[in-house]
Amino acid sequence: MNTKTIVAVTSRSFSNNPQLVKELKKRYANVMLNDSGATLSGNQLINFLSPAEKAIIGIEDLSENNLSQLPNLRVISKYGVGLNNINLDYCKSRNIKLGFVPGVNKQSVAEFALTLILLSLRKIHTNHLDISNGKWPQSKGFELNGKTISILGFGNIGQKLASFLTPFQCQINFFDERVFTAAEIAEISKNNNIDPDLIKQVSFEDALRDGDIISIHLPLNEGTQNIVNTEALAHLKSSAVIVNTARGGIVNEEELFNFLKLNRDNFAAFDVFHEEPAIQNSLFELENFFGTSHRSSLTFEGINSMGMAAINGLDDNVNI
Repeated sequence: MNTKTIVAVTSRSFSNNPQLVKELKKRYANVMLNDSGATLSGNQLINFLSPAEKAIIGIEDLSENNLSQLPNLRVISKYGVGLNNINLDYCKSRNIKLGFVPGVNKQSVAEFALTLILLSLRKIHTNHLDISNGKWPQSKGFELNGKTISILGFGNIGQKLASFLTPFQCQINFFDERVFTAAEIAEISKNNNIDPDLIKQVSFEDALRDGDIISIHLPLNEGTQNIVNTEALAHLKSSAVIVNTARGGIVNEEELFNFLKLNRDNFAAFDVFHEEPAIQNSLFELENFFGTSHRSSLTFEGINSMGMAAINGLDDNVNI
């Protein structure tokens, strides 16, 4: 056991998980947990992390400004996926090492994305609300079978979702910032039992125009910030569904609100938002919108996988 190094855990989810905390304390004696019940930010975050040489980080903001006030920090281990909240360039300049396992929560998130797709197509959300209001509608929905699914972002989660869609004989059109070779697409198809005739890489505009369902799995960076905006939404089919289990900043929420308000046959189902908690987000006022509280990765299995990866990352890490 390491009895000298101070480890700080900012993630509430990790800090409230007895199994993960027990495992961490088997390896490190000096552990600080975020038991405040709130996401740490600003001076509260800096003060909490100040003594730590190593830290397990969730969604907290490790900007250059914040990191510059943490001279003791030597290792950041990521709890979850997505590195948009960490200034990697500054970490590199400071030689702060990173523990990170891409796609560690791919099963949980891809399952949740599929759930939102099915919910949206069959209008389960609105049906529940109608019954709660004393109605018994026999409204129609759509089958998933044979639909064109546009997957924006074809990393670990996007590929896992594609594998889940195989029994439905969906056409998989994927957009990614990286161009995949024909050999790579063939290998992905083989590994995920996808019909090679039903998968292809397309442009961003073609993905939006041809998709019956648009499922977002892009990383949040300068190139993807607000990439789904009024101009992009104009390409959608009149009944297209948009699902977002990636990052809220990828979608311009104000422009999405205006689009959905004018296009009642379109539907959106989001698990992530630009600002969270999204309690006062105007999207929730719309009948053709369904939202959840950033919980796509929050399965018992997913939390355990993310937690163990974060614990291991304290020692198994790399220079950025």
